[in-house]
Amino acid sequence: MKTSPPEYLEEDNLSEECKKLLSTLPKEKGWLGSYAYNYQGFWVPIKFLQGVIACQQQFQAQDSGVILVTTQISGTTWLKSLLFTVVNRVKHPIFESNHPLLVENPHLIVPFLENPLSIDGRFLDFSTLTSPRLLSTHVPFVSLPKSVQDSKT
Repeated sequence: MKTSPPEYLEEDNLSEECKKLLSTLPKEKGWLGSYAYNYQGFWVPIKFLQGVIACQQQFQAQDSGVILVTTQISGTTWLKSLLFTVVNRVKHPIFESNHPLLVENPHLIVPFLENPLSIDGRFLDFSTLTSPRLLSTHVPFVSLPKSVQDSKT
């Protein structure tokens, strides 16, 4: 019995720009059944590629922001929790009964730059996040938006 890939890896709703780019990139069979594409020197699943491109085009860094850059399967969830706790230690004492990390997933509290975060294909409006914006990524530095490379983030 063949199972379909998780929703976040489905290839539906790719932009025409993304489809055109995919036709030019080297690809290999992915470990979840789809393909991974070599984009700017790193391998990325199709669905995340569209997120990387959108991030590169739309994201504007703020000097007060913090971006946690990690490789996959390296303790990112734990590091997100630590980052949030350290930055917000005054606002949210660790023994607070309704501490955000007790009621929310660290991936929602410190979202990924490149991941689509809604079912309808829209990306998170980063301008709605309070300062300092805490974000994370698995994207290499050279592929981060120019605004990140040029800022104090």
